[in-house]
Amino acid sequence: MKNILIASLIYLSLGASIFAQSNDNLDQTLSNLSRDAVNAYISPAVSGFGSNLNSGWVSKLPSASKMSLYVDFKIIGMGSFFSNNKKDFLITGQVRFTDQQADEILANSGYYFPDPRYVVLKNEMLSKDWTVNISGPTVIGSKSEKAKIEFPGDQSLGIQSHTVTIDQVKGLLDNWKIFPSAALQLTVGTIAGTNLSIRYLPDISRTFGFNDQLGKFTFWGIGFIHNPGVWFMIPLPVDLGIGYFYQKLKVGNTVESTNSQFGLYVSKSFGFGISFAPYAGLTFESSKTKVTYEYNYDTSTGPSTLKINLDLEGENSAALLFGCNVKLSSVVNVNADFKVAKTKTISAGISFVF
Repeated sequence: MKNILIASLIYLSLGASIFAQSNDNLDQTLSNLSRDAVNAYISPAVSGFGSNLNSGWVSKLPSASKMSLYVDFKIIGMGSFFSNNKKDFLITGQVRFTDQQADEILANSGYYFPDPRYVVLKNEMLSKDWTVNISGPTVIGSKSEKAKIEFPGDQSLGIQSHTVTIDQVKGLLDNWKIFPSAALQLTVGTIAGTNLSIRYLPDISRTFGFNDQLGKFTFWGIGFIHNPGVWFMIPLPVDLGIGYFYQKLKVGNTVESTNSQFGLYVSKSFGFGISFAPYAGLTFESSKTKVTYEYNYDTSTGPSTLKINLDLEGENSAALLFGCNVKLSSVVNVNADFKVAKTKTISAGISFVF
């Protein structure tokens, strides 16, 4: 049991610290992006967060009994798949230029300090928002690519079009195919055919000795699943389940995500001793993420910072779930499942049932 617990902690640290390790870079990256660009840049991770947190809740349905003792401690790993078309973005939006970007654009048009015209034009460039094209890797894109701002030019000011590179903005996850997460879950029951589940993941950065500057990566969740067969006079040939689950996640002071799921499930057990129970479900999911960061830019009087709050929604809604739970002994169960949705997700777990 000691070896199992040690292995579990290592597994959780690797799975759940992934985004925490990127958090130090995440804050720095977002500070160089305007509101419009951040929305496009971080959206794939928002959908990944939501789909992961709405996965792995159900692997065994409650029995159709009005009162029985059931305790299940579960270690879960989840992974959402990224599609290639989510690795880059191209939008038209507004930006405020930095001092260095303004100098580069003006130099392309032949204006340099101490030319008086340079001073007038630079003050103009740093005094307002500009509508530009912004492109580059999203958070899941390549680290070797950098975001670019395509300035269309301004004929009235005599400034030519020019493209500047934002060196600080690149793909933090470097073309990952899958976004991993992990959780600890405790399920207790059964009362009137109902089990209650609680999820929790502590502050990984401190628990496993990561640098505190990386920020906390924590989440918790709660939910229930009910077997309506408990109210039927004749036992049903399959187990049914109706469940609702809610979770909340925080990554440092930058990302806060809330996720909920309502699902209908069916399962059937086969065999004795070592037995298996395939299960399927139809779920309806939602995820909302709040991103808070400070946007850094320059003005004619010096550096400035604007605090920005964004409310983003994940792309998932309805999903189909297919999986199987295998009972290896009276105590140990393992399971794996696959969720078919806009963001496809796999999950697997090991449960200790008492």
